[in-house]
Amino acid sequence: MLSLVLTALLGGGAPMCDRSELPGCLERLPTPLVSALSQHWGVPPRQLGPTLERQLAGQGAVTLTLGRQALILTDGRRIAQPHILLVGHEVYELPSVHSLSLAVLHEQGHLIEVGEELRQPYRFAYWPEVWQEEVVADLYALWQLARRGELALGWDLVHLRNFNLMGAAPDWAHWTTPVLLPWLVSPERRQTLARLSFERVLATSVVVAADLPHFRTLGRRQFGPGRGAYPYVPPQLVERWWQLLTPSLSLLMGEDLAPYRQRQHRLMVAKSAN
Repeated sequence: MLSLVLTALLGGGAPMCDRSELPGCLERLPTPLVSALSQHWGVPPRQLGPTLERQLAGQGAVTLTLGRQALILTDGRRIAQPHILLVGHEVYELPSVHSLSLAVLHEQGHLIEVGEELRQPYRFAYWPEVWQEEVVADLYALWQLARRGELALGWDLVHLRNFNLMGAAPDWAHWTTPVLLPWLVSPERRQTLARLSFERVLATSVVVAADLPHFRTLGRRQFGPGRGAYPYVPPQLVERWWQLLTPSLSLLMGEDLAPYRQRQHRLMVAKSAN
């Protein structure tokens, strides 16, 4: 069964600080939390600001947990940065699809303790270990959006995960698109998502494990340095790969997508047929 921890934090909102507000924000945090953070890092409370900034490590948000206490750190400037991506030998720039609200929902998802039986379907020896945590957090964010009547914003989460896969440092650990997209493209699933328990959402979002290595093969070849040949990938998975990425590529590339996809798809299928 699903076990929710830190219920009080989730109900009232876990304490949050933005990087731009440090160290002043620390003065408004609960004293026990500040004391715990200070003790954990061996830094006086008034000097915690730089230490907490380092925990962000270039991310838009991160959750720090100490026992039953938690702090959500955000970096509004990082979240608002535009997406600048090299795709098909062209550089594209797009305003950020990320937002503070999405970041906070995702981080709140990290405050949920999920039973082993619900995590196991998202744990693979050949995949980033933290992926299971990111799937739970992203599904929680999507579920909450549905409950608020804002499920359309779930597309921003999909675009964010896809864009972060296309960058110079592909983020496979956060690439939850194969799990999120089915909830957005199926009218029936869209309608039922808000009515389901979160436990049920996790249980019915299982990804096909055998597909993931093929997707990584295609992603590395398509957005990597461009060396080497395509290993064999079943044509149906090539098509599935395009289904996962096309919504985001269309947003990024506009009318350039059609010729780009035609060239790339022809290469993928030809190599996979060998």
